[in-house]
Amino acid sequence: MINAINESSIQVIREILTQTNATFSLYNHQDVSELIRSYEMPAALLERIHIHTFDSVHEAIAQCLQDLDNQRIDILMKGLISTAELLSAVLKHLNQTMKIPFFMNHLACCEIPDYHKLLFISDVALNVQPTVEEHQKIIKNIKHFATQLGYQKLKVAMLSSVETASSKIPSSTQAVELKQIFSRENDEIQVEGPLAFDNAINKQSAILKGIDSPVAGDADALIVPQIDVGNVLYKSLTYFGRARVASLIIGAPYPIILTSRADSVSNKVNSVLLALKALS
Repeated sequence: MINAINESSIQVIREILTQTNATFSLYNHQDVSELIRSYEMPAALLERIHIHTFDSVHEAIAQCLQDLDNQRIDILMKGLISTAELLSAVLKHLNQTMKIPFFMNHLACCEIPDYHKLLFISDVALNVQPTVEEHQKIIKNIKHFATQLGYQKLKVAMLSSVETASSKIPSSTQAVELKQIFSRENDEIQVEGPLAFDNAINKQSAILKGIDSPVAGDADALIVPQIDVGNVLYKSLTYFGRARVASLIIGAPYPIILTSRADSVSNKVNSVLLALKALS
């Protein structure tokens, strides 16, 4: 964890140490020993916290990324540091060290009381307005991640405001194009679209609209046309839909947890648990 110097970071660490066998390496620019001691954790938990203190956040990030490259650690998590600063450093480092092309996207994993299974949503925080090609990469990243969780096939709904393609609504024509692409090249990913939100997650709504698709009402993943839609949907489900949420950046060589300062401790814990599950 980069800059684990605030209360919520230590609370997350304590919860994960209690619930799992994971260890934490902290890369900080100031001493956090006193804050950790204030939580009076048992010695058995404290032994699994490794603190590295540096003169600057820049040095802390650099050492953390080097340790990730050398597989001394497996997951990158943000503490009290701006998302832009950390993500910029990660992208610069990966562009210099990766020998093959990569594409990252944000993935929200939602457990919603009124939906019958885990629901993936992307992209709500990283890619602003993905092209068709970028949406292909997003979907393939999600499939790869879902496979790590045990999924064999993935049902993907391309969200729009309409159910039929219209040249006046770019998201609808993109959805049709992506459906055609995946129907030709991948039988493990079933893409349907355009679908309005209600038809993607409610079978009865889809039936009333005359939509006959195994994805409609049973989607594993919702792909939003652009970041504004995704951000509003994500926060609506969190605040109004009582969703339990875990969020990751996927597509890098390792899971990246870039939770917001406004996220609850429980959602941050869920994000770590999800990353650990993907590695197991």
